[in-house]
Amino acid sequence: MKIVVVSDSHHDLHLLEKIVASHPDASFYLHAGDSCRPEGDIHPYLSVRGNQDFHIKNDYRIIDAEGVKIYLFHGHRSFLSPMTLSGIAQNYGCQVIIHGHTHVPYYQIVNGIHILCPGSLAYPRTPRGTTYTIIDIDKDKNIKVKILDIK
Repeated sequence: MKIVVVSDSHHDLHLLEKIVASHPDASFYLHAGDSCRPEGDIHPYLSVRGNQDFHIKNDYRIIDAEGVKIYLFHGHRSFLSPMTLSGIAQNYGCQVIIHGHTHVPYYQIVNGIHILCPGSLAYPRTPRGTTYTIIDIDKDKNIKVKILDIK
């Protein structure tokens, strides 16, 4: 199963569409907030409310990806330390936790929890530039995460 994860697109529909076109085989498209658009405008992405979102109601979502549970939220009201994030995921029985808000891509595993931020589509805060993430989950529920640059 392939899952595309983006965040902080700040009105940019073109990049969202480009990513979907690049990965038409994805099972889920997840947006970790600050699309600044109603969720219908960013379909097929499932989104959560960021600090710049006024049309999206969900503060978080739990996605069941064939038995792998993913906690998706923006992160603007949270302490985003690895230990705090792994604790949130564990409290909800999730193996993956995704946040946005920082505009800085990263991925790590803490206490068996996969923690990631896909970066930002609109205003990256690293020299790496604009990034998003692909999560691959195999039939044995092994999780692989790749942070990709937009070309």
